[in-house]
Amino acid sequence: MPDMDQDRFSLYQTHVQTNVGFTSFMTAVVVFFTGLLLASYRTYDESIKVPISYLIISVFGFLYSTLIYTNSAEEVSHKREAAFKKSMFLGDVISEYLGVYLLVISIPMVVGAVTNDLFLRAVTIISSLAGLMLYQFSHVSMIERHFRKEHKILAFLALLFGLALFTAQIYHFYFVQIATLYIIFVLLITYMASRLKNFSNP
Repeated sequence: MPDMDQDRFSLYQTHVQTNVGFTSFMTAVVVFFTGLLLASYRTYDESIKVPISYLIISVFGFLYSTLIYTNSAEEVSHKREAAFKKSMFLGDVISEYLGVYLLVISIPMVVGAVTNDLFLRAVTIISSLAGLMLYQFSHVSMIERHFRKEHKILAFLALLFGLALFTAQIYHFYFVQIATLYIIFVLLITYMASRLKNFSNP
């Protein structure tokens, strides 16, 4: 593998700094949010356990992706392009699926656990699902880059799981079971994406 030229070297450095900044910020936000919920854990509906669990996993998703991005800076400094791309790819996979996907789905469930206000619940659920749908089908999402043939099916399943979770929480119908299935789904696509061999951006 030839050494990086100076322009690409500078671009990769900027890429690392941007990603580290984003995931570090998201780690801090989710830790703060989770801490607030845990501080008054017993005052909420019992269903709060599920979104708190999702938030805890999301914290580690953002944290470990930050560590991976940070370590990739060494590959840039030694101009090892293939190793750098592999590290960045893995960081993207972890932050996207274990970080973003669980965070986005957990927020409406937190609202559902702390209030019975139907308007607030509806606004949060609609915002969450509409935003996720727009992101997934806007040709900029990681899931489309990672799964060119299956991304529509996987994106639809993510939305369907979100809708099922919100409905199950409201009606207390197989909520924990569906939440467990969603975790398995997220872990599965994380594993599948991490096994891809093409580390270059499409």
